[in-house]
Amino acid sequence: MFLINIFCDLERSPQNHFNFNLNLYYMAKLTGPFMSLSASGTLGKTLTASIWKGQPYMRLRVIPINRNTTGQKTVRSVLGTLAKACRAVLTIFNDVAVPAVGSQFFQDTIAIAPAGQSWISYLQKVSNSEFAANVILYAALDSTHKGYWDTTAGTLGMGSYIDKSGVTHTAGELLYLLGKFATGYLEYAGWATTQDAAVQIEVTAFGVYVHDTVA
Repeated sequence: MFLINIFCDLERSPQNHFNFNLNLYYMAKLTGPFMSLSASGTLGKTLTASIWKGQPYMRLRVIPINRNTTGQKTVRSVLGTLAKACRAVLTIFNDVAVPAVGSQFFQDTIAIAPAGQSWISYLQKVSNSEFAANVILYAALDSTHKGYWDTTAGTLGMGSYIDKSGVTHTAGELLYLLGKFATGYLEYAGWATTQDAAVQIEVTAFGVYVHDTVA
């Protein structure tokens, strides 16, 4: 029935070519595609036949479009920046200790991430709505306090990151964003007063929390 409906919507052009006028997007399971035992590829830049998990199917040919809108770039910028920051976190996959357990930051995030969700995707999800505000908070720090974050980030091997919107985030800012997540969601209590007022020894201790294996 699916193939009959398609052919009813074909019409011949003056150039003796068929024009396809169906605008609905369906995918049909097939038994004998094109009256053959199997089919693959695209017919007339219109129909694409293939096999998915052993089942032949046919669908309209669709050309993916990456519009790269302002909204898309904003989302990609946030996710990319947070992912870059998370590279400083010692996980069980890059921990050389025996047994490999990762850092306390890693362990604490794993403990609160919902079942079926990775720790990093959970961090990105909850940090997304707070990202812009936290970037502003870091920008408001004086040069001395930014220096604490930059110094510690440097010892962890972190570098700056240019997001998809062309904004540069320093290594210190990336570490600061991890600090905001730890304070808000991991109940990290390593600040004498607040994270924004943290001095070098406190920021260094946070770097240990993020990057050093659990003793």
